[in-house]
Amino acid sequence: MKKFSLSLLFGFIANNLVGTLVAMFVLNPITHEAMVGKTRSQDELEMPSLLAGYFILTLIMVLAFPYFKITGSWLKKGVVWGVVSGGMAFLSVYLIIAGWSILPPKEMFISGIVDISSTIAAGIVIAYFYKD
Repeated sequence: MKKFSLSLLFGFIANNLVGTLVAMFVLNPITHEAMVGKTRSQDELEMPSLLAGYFILTLIMVLAFPYFKITGSWLKKGVVWGVVSGGMAFLSVYLIIAGWSILPPKEMFISGIVDISSTIAAGIVIAYFYKD
């Protein structure tokens, strides 16, 4: 229970913190022009939904991690788990959203790839707490 609780708490913090920093300092400069008028401003953010999304993603990552038999060091396991989780969550969802919305596919694809960094950070934290 301790592994679960600590990996969930610190994984959520890592997922949210890295996601926020990447959005502010990497994605915004890259995609800002194409996304103007299509995204919320800072004061319009739906923080409960945003935090719930990061929490649910981290919870699923923590629950599923022990069932995947990734080999290697805990760091390698965390990176692989983060890439797999981020690929499934961000990259696929962003492309689906770009398919039915007015958001530009290229910028959504870039966002999906870059946003995987937050799940990689969460995966590393989760793997650290589950290391032998």
